Amino acid sequence: SVFWTSEVNTVLNDGGCDALKSYVEDTLNPQLQQIVKLVRGKLNKVQMSTLGALVVIDVHARDTCDVMVAAKVETVHDFNWVSQLRYAWDPSWKKGQAVEEGDYTLVCKIVNAKALYGYEYLGNSMRLVITPLTDRCYRTMIGAIELLYGGAPEGPAGTGKTETVKDLSKAIAIHCVVFNCSDSMDYRQMAKFFKGLAGCGSWCCFDEFNRINVE
Repeated sequence: SVFWTSEVNTVLNDGGCDALKSYVEDTLNPQLQQIVKLVRGKLNKVQMSTLGALVVIDVHARDTCDVMVAAKVETVHDFNWVSQLRYAWDPSWKKGQAVEEGDYTLVCKIVNAKALYGYEYLGNSMRLVITPLTDRCYRTMIGAIELLYGGAPEGPAGTGKTETVKDLSKAIAIHCVVFNCSDSMDYRQMAKFFKGLAGCGSWCCFDEFNRINVE
């Protein structure tokens, strides 16, 4: 993802939309074909899991570039590009879990919001297929993170609200704890939970948050 961000920036600066079209045909499509060849070979479970995640990320990168070519994106400042989750090696503007202020680190950017990469090893797990709705959720939630707010995705059951939050935490390498709320929770339990989260720096996804009695 870091190299993809860097390469797309370079391509757009050097040749605009035509160069981006050539980049998709000459670089991204052959990369995907190489992964497909690997998938057809003899693989163990760990390798299969790694390649599965790689395919999801690479297909999204290719599709994003296709959309940008169709929209005739010419500059790195076009909304179709800045609205994607991009990674860059930049100086840190604040002290983070794994970095001091001013040190170079991986920064996750989307529109004008940014978040420090967490460097948390979360295991070799599958990634969520990214849809336009997932992208919209990412934009909103990273904007909330920069402003030190939380997010509250709302919608029907089984539409992927929790999975989207978990996948965003994987994308910026921060551990996410999913907790199913019940009506028996009180302020003492919540206080203990928040103390633990503040101590370890993890995110928490409170599933069915509306079950908690306000009283």
